[in-house]
Amino acid sequence: MNHILIVEDEKNYRLVLGELLRDAGYRVSLAENPFAALELLSREGVALILSDLKMPQMDGLEFYRNVVDHYGNLPFILMTAYATVETALKALKAGVHDYLLKPFNNDEVLLVIRQALEHFRIQIENQALRRQLEKSYGRELVGESPSVRQLQEQIARIAPAPSPVLICGESGVGKELVARTIHRFSHRNNGPWVVVNCATFPENLLESELFGHERGAFTGATERKKGLVEMADGGSLFLDEIGELPLVMQPKLLRFLQEKSFRRVGGTIELQADVRLITASNRDLRAMVAAGTFREDLYYRLNVVELVVPPLRERIADIPLLAQYFLQNLAADLNHNVTGISPTAMELLKNYHWPGNIRELRNTIERALLFCNGSQLEPDDLPAELFADADGCTVKTDRSMPAITAGESLRDFLEKAEKAAIHNALIEARGIQAQAARRLGISRSNLQYKLKKYHLGDT
Repeated sequence: MNHILIVEDEKNYRLVLGELLRDAGYRVSLAENPFAALELLSREGVALILSDLKMPQMDGLEFYRNVVDHYGNLPFILMTAYATVETALKALKAGVHDYLLKPFNNDEVLLVIRQALEHFRIQIENQALRRQLEKSYGRELVGESPSVRQLQEQIARIAPAPSPVLICGESGVGKELVARTIHRFSHRNNGPWVVVNCATFPENLLESELFGHERGAFTGATERKKGLVEMADGGSLFLDEIGELPLVMQPKLLRFLQEKSFRRVGGTIELQADVRLITASNRDLRAMVAAGTFREDLYYRLNVVELVVPPLRERIADIPLLAQYFLQNLAADLNHNVTGISPTAMELLKNYHWPGNIRELRNTIERALLFCNGSQLEPDDLPAELFADADGCTVKTDRSMPAITAGESLRDFLEKAEKAAIHNALIEARGIQAQAARRLGISRSNLQYKLKKYHLGDT
C-alpha cells in the first residue's frame, strides 16, 4: 500500500484530502506544517508528498528542497490557490512533479497522484535496468559518452514493452548487441532468442527459413520443417539486415506482423506465433521506400520504436573504455599477460576514424595482442592503417643526401645513405617502427635488423 504524506496548514483541506485518499486505498499521514512533516519523515518512509505552497515559516518549495537534501527525489506535488505561470514554472524547474490549483475536484487529485506514482515507478525500474545493463554487458554498450547514455536509457525504457523495434546504424556499431540486450531485459527473456540475417539466405530459401515448409513443398523437402518464426514463439525474433529482405518476401512478413499468423511453405493451415520482432539495418530504409525497393506499410510496421546506434567516431570518449575492455577479455582468452595500452598507442586509437566501428576496434586489439611482446600495447603493435590519420603531422628532417668522399667505396656510401634514410624515417614516424618501415617500403623485421646493424636503436 502506497504511503502518502499530506502537508497542509488549513485543517479542513488536510482532513478532506486525508479521507479522500484513504477511501482510494492509500495509507495516509497528516502534518500541519513542514517541520512536523520532516520529523515524521525521519521515522518512516513515504511514497509521495502532497504539500501546500503557502505556509508560515517555511513554504512548500523550501520544504521540497529540504526533502530532496535529506531523503532524495521523492514524488512531490504542490497545492496552491495562488498559482501563476511564473509560480508553476518555478516549481517544475525545481523538480516538483506537478501542482494542483485550489479548489480542485477529487478526480483531478487522484489522477495527478496516480500519474506521479507511476512516473516514479518507471524511473526506479529504469535505474535498476541500467545497473543490470552495466553489470551484464560491460562497456561494449554502456560507455560514458552522452550518445551511449541516451541509448542505454532508451533501451531500459522500451525493453519491457512488446512493441517492434528498428535499430539503425552503420556496420559494426553493435546493433545485434543492442537487440540482444532488449530481449534480455524484456518480459520474454525466458523465451527463445532467434537471429536471422536476411542477407545470408537466397530469395528462394528465405521464406522456408522464416516460416518453415511442409513435406513435399519443393524439391528436397523430404520432411516437415519448423521455421524460425515458429521457433521464436514466446520470445524475440531478430531480423538483421532487414533492408536486404526481398520485395517478394515483404508482404508475407507484413501479414505476419498484422495477423500474428502464417502458413508454412506448401501448407494450408494457419499457424500462430507470439513473437516480438526486432529488426536492424545499416541502410537508409526511408530512402529505399522512396526508391520503391522497400514497402512503406512494412516500414511503418517495423518502425514503431527506432533506435539509432552512434558510430564510434562520434563517441571518441568511449574508445579508451572499449579498448581496455577488449584488451582484458582478449588477453585472458589468448593467455597473454598484456595489461595496458601505452599513451601513444591510445592516442593513435583515439585519432583513427574507425570505418568498421566497434567490430574493427575489437579486431585491432586482438591483432595487436598477437604481436605484442611487452606488458602493454605499443604503437608498433598496431596495424599500419592507424597511422594514416596521423600522417598530417609534419616533422623537420634532414633530407640532404650524404656526399661521397674521396676514397670511399660504393658499399660504404650506400650504407651511409641507407642509415640516413632510416634515421629520417624514424624522425618522421616519431619513433614508431611500424610506420617508419611502411615509409621505407620494408618489413618491420627488416627494419629492426638494420637498426641493430647501424646502432640506431635509441633513435
